Amino acid sequence: MPLQQRMTDYHCHILPGIDDGPKEQYESIEMARLLAEAGYRKVYCTPHLIKGMYEVSNEEVLYERDKLQRELVKEGIGIKLLAGREYYLDEFLLDYISKPLLLEGTSCMMIEIPSNTSVDLVKETIFAIKRRGYNPLIAHPERCFLLEMVEREPQGAGKWKRWFSRGRVQNKGKELGNELLFYFKQLECQFQGNLGSLNGQYGGRVKASALYFEKTGVYTHAGTDAHSADAVKDILWIR
Repeated sequence: MPLQQRMTDYHCHILPGIDDGPKEQYESIEMARLLAEAGYRKVYCTPHLIKGMYEVSNEEVLYERDKLQRELVKEGIGIKLLAGREYYLDEFLLDYISKPLLLEGTSCMMIEIPSNTSVDLVKETIFAIKRRGYNPLIAHPERCFLLEMVEREPQGAGKWKRWFSRGRVQNKGKELGNELLFYFKQLECQFQGNLGSLNGQYGGRVKASALYFEKTGVYTHAGTDAHSADAVKDILWIR
């Protein structure tokens, strides 16, 4: 199913005062109002968890979710808020997964992979998460350089080339590949695409990746990854 048609927002920084999302509750309420008007009925609250930057407890996330949900009911906004987190994959992540806050009602643990992380650390961490019985949900893979698709040259022709150019998908019938993405698929990981990636908000390279992942059925979940009411408007093209 195309990303635009999935009306549960699986990735949204809607909770106030938790991370780099809205600072005040009224901003969160406006985000929810815009999402409801666009047809959304469920929104996962997925604040960052990054050691040394955003480290509020799971209990505080749940408290803020419940408090905002009560306000949405009072305002007559028909959005159900579901709990979750966006875990940053670094050398500290495994310290947090003894009792992770999974996407509510699922076994999915949302993982953000920074592009400057080593492939070995990524593989080791994702494998450890799987061994503990959780299902890694890779947040916005189209934004991660480690997951760029490349075009394989014929055997003996040298190194792989970049596959994306000027923001357009360049599929010339050659074999495409990304070893890390293949590894994730072997582990049955899932993948969440950002709607803003499809309309070019992160640039042409990211848009090309998003279009390819959508076309080939890589994505299993979709999200706005919105951090403000203005971001919701831009992502969903609300004028």
